[in-house]
Amino acid sequence: MAFRTMVLLLIVSGFSQGAGFSQAGNTINLEEISQRKVRQYIVSRSIDQMHDFSEIKASWRESNKDSEYNFVERTFYLKYKLQDVWDFYRHINLAQVWKRHSVRFGLMISKRSNSVAYYDDIQIPEIDTGQVYFFDIRVLKGLFNIPAAFEITNIDPMNELVEFSYLDGNKSMGKQTIQFFDNGKEGTKIVHRSYFKSNSAFRDAMLYPPFHTKFIKQFHKSIKELISRTPDVRPEMN
Repeated sequence: MAFRTMVLLLIVSGFSQGAGFSQAGNTINLEEISQRKVRQYIVSRSIDQMHDFSEIKASWRESNKDSEYNFVERTFYLKYKLQDVWDFYRHINLAQVWKRHSVRFGLMISKRSNSVAYYDDIQIPEIDTGQVYFFDIRVLKGLFNIPAAFEITNIDPMNELVEFSYLDGNKSMGKQTIQFFDNGKEGTKIVHRSYFKSNSAFRDAMLYPPFHTKFIKQFHKSIKELISRTPDVRPEMN
């Protein structure tokens, strides 16, 4: 099917090693990153000095228990077939999704190929485990800017599920999952779950849930707009 050959960047397997990346190994070119907070985040953790990006660690461990984290769940619906939605999300370009709203794409690191991709470099990569994404989060219309990063840690095609973890050193620790379900003639149901905790009870109770909900609504809304403009993907008919 022609749709499967289009490679528009969020969430799954089959990534061709090195495709769409500009710089193999070595250090990060900070001049290629437009967001000051993202540059500061990278320098403060010496990521720009790493020659082996496998040193970057996710905060979520297999031994972690979901019950020990705060939990937020939101559900979204798309009137497209499950397979089309799953394929679209796994090939979506995050740099394009996050260029208009409160979260701005900074750069992506591949731990598998030990390489870096900046905003202008990302052409046609698929999402893969070991990819690390850096963002600038604009709060209160840019009054505050917060850097954040996460690593894609699991892609499960059998259960149409993608998991990504905040990095060690983020203000919040934990993971998020996005899972896709066949919703019959109504199309596809998407369940976005977040497991999180920080060293601040106030942040976890009062700040994280509303801002997180806002950001993921923007994300899934952007996906909906993009898929609606894709001629190879047709809506499910009732």
